[in-house]
Order: sequence, then C-alpha cells, then structure tokens
Amino acid sequence: MMNILLPTDFSENSRNAAAYALQFFGAIPCNFHLLHAVPASGMAIGASPNIIPAHIQGKFEDMLNWLEGIKQNPEHKFHISFKVNYLIEAVRQQVAEKNIDLILMGTKGATNKKGAIIGKNTSDIMMKVKCPAMAISEKAVYKTYKEILFPTDYKIHYNPKMLDTLMVLKNFSKASVKILELFNSDTEPSEEQETNKSYLYKSFSPEIPQVQTFYSSQSSDTTSLFETNPNVDMIVMAAKNLNLCQRLLRNNSQTQIPFIKQLPLLVLHG
Repeated sequence: MMNILLPTDFSENSRNAAAYALQFFGAIPCNFHLLHAVPASGMAIGASPNIIPAHIQGKFEDMLNWLEGIKQNPEHKFHISFKVNYLIEAVRQQVAEKNIDLILMGTKGATNKKGAIIGKNTSDIMMKVKCPAMAISEKAVYKTYKEILFPTDYKIHYNPKMLDTLMVLKNFSKASVKILELFNSDTEPSEEQETNKSYLYKSFSPEIPQVQTFYSSQSSDTTSLFETNPNVDMIVMAAKNLNLCQRLLRNNSQTQIPFIKQLPLLVLHG
C-alpha cells in the first residue's frame, strides 16, 4: 500500500486537500496519515506532549468521520498523529517513521495571508523535506488528468529517483507529459544543459515526449507560457530548481492567469 502524509490544521484548505487525495488515489490502496503539529509554545502549561488535547481529538474525529463518509475505496485506511513540534520537523519525522511515498497538503493554511499562492509552511515542506510533495489549492477540484506540464531549464540533473514519482503518476493517470524547455535568449545552452536534456529525453523512452521550447531574457515574464498551455492539469518541478519555481509561480503577471492558482503543484526530490 502507498503511504500518503496529509498535514492538517483542520482548515477548509487542508480538508479539500484530503478529499482531493482520496479521489486522486481512488483506485489505489493507501494508508492516509493525518498529521497535526503544535509547537511547544502552543501547548497549555502542564499538558503532556504524549496525550492529544481533547479539542484536537475532537477535530480529528470530525475529520475522520467526514473522510470515512466520502471515501469510495474500502482499501483506504486512515491514521492520526499529533506531535508537539514545529511542523516541518514533525513532517520529517513522519516521513522517516511511516515510509511516506508522498506528502499531499493544501497550498496554505488558516493563518496565511490572503493573496499568497503558497503559504510559508507549505513552501518550507515542499522545498526542505526530502520527499515528493503535492500542494492542492482551496479551489482545486479533482478531474481526470490529461496533461502534466514539466518546466525545466536543464540546469540540474534529473536522477532516476527524482523522476520515479513523475513516471508513476504519468502511468497510473495515463496523462501525457509536456516538457516545457526554458532557455535564456541571450546565451547559448551550456554543455551541461545539453547533457541533462538528453538524459531527460531518454528517461521517457520508448516514448517521445511532447516538448515546447521557450526563449526569454532574464527580465521577461512568463505569462505567455501559461496562456499557451490552458489545458494543463498539473505542474511538476524539482525542489533543486528553486529559482525556476519562484520565477514561474511568483510572477507579477500571474494575476492575469487565474487558473495557475487552481493547479496542483508537485515538487520532486532526489
């Protein structure tokens, strides 16, 4: 069975992410591990870190009852964990202890600023925890995947471990993957970029991946990238390529492309 970690603060965004997970893995037996973490400063004086506070237990029970009511697969099992720790450390601990295959969470929790596409906790987990992680927006509604967009500037090497999650996703969703090549129009691709490009192409063998190439200067925005890809169902990136992630997802022009905020984002590690 797959082990999926669902960090939750019991907000509507985290509940939507959990519901999305059940649909996304609808045909696959899964253990869903719900995690709620509270820093020591948030605990009542004298409270034991080994006992779930009554009000948190009540929220867990409410969420479990709701999930049991909407699940369609009898091989979907739910487990709860309460940790007195910073969220990112609690997530790292769960990934190691539960042999987690994927972290799936909301893009932002109840305490994040309005207008932020990805909250700080979600961003930290996606970039700093060595486990594939998927962020689901509060407005995301599950639908059958047809196209996955994989932006790359080929400045990092994609090893087999990093690509394994993408290939598993591609195979069980039967979606096509479009490689979105991003090159600087002011310079020629380096030898390293060409090597990484060749390796990525071979990873899809015997299939020939769909490719779209985009040349831009460092200062140009990326609005047109998404305007020409209106049918994308998910964006996949590598955590190592942090600059590219920030460039694509924090562009000032993205307010003109609202569907970006509704797309699931998968970050790969390896």
